[in-house]
Amino acid sequence: MADSNRGYRPRVKIGRDDQLDEIDIQILQTLQRDGRTPFTTIAKQTNVSESTIRTRYANLVEQGIVNTVSIVDPFALGFQAPAIIGVKTQPGKTDEVGRVISKFPEVSYQVMTLGFYDLLLEVFCKDLAHLTRFITVDLQNIPGIRSTETLSIAKIYKLSWHWTPQYDSDTKT
Repeated sequence: MADSNRGYRPRVKIGRDDQLDEIDIQILQTLQRDGRTPFTTIAKQTNVSESTIRTRYANLVEQGIVNTVSIVDPFALGFQAPAIIGVKTQPGKTDEVGRVISKFPEVSYQVMTLGFYDLLLEVFCKDLAHLTRFITVDLQNIPGIRSTETLSIAKIYKLSWHWTPQYDSDTKT
């Protein structure tokens, strides 16, 4: 059976004595700005050796904390109709419906929620006609879907892949 969470690996629990430190955070932040930054550059920024950066990076990858990928800008490729879609499913059908929806290339992000909607999707479509077809033909005809609500995205104020944990030195445990 194929893993429906492509690329996802369970995060290894970081024990109390093995928390991220300032060097780890600097590695993460630098690579998020430019994933091609050489380890020698990061080593100079952090005042440690290149081998230390290389080892730290390998540990972050091994622990499942960081995964290096390329990010495609859908807008640059002409996908001008993004939307957030809330999906309500029939009782007991959420997982089954979620598996079907996850196969659509328009879906960039999908989660099961424990609130008003059973599933939330982020989709990128070429234009309004494509979005309309995706909702009325593809999505709403999936067995087990009770209803959908579409929120067309009119303006994006923040689209960030640069998330890193913020540690307050007073709240570390």
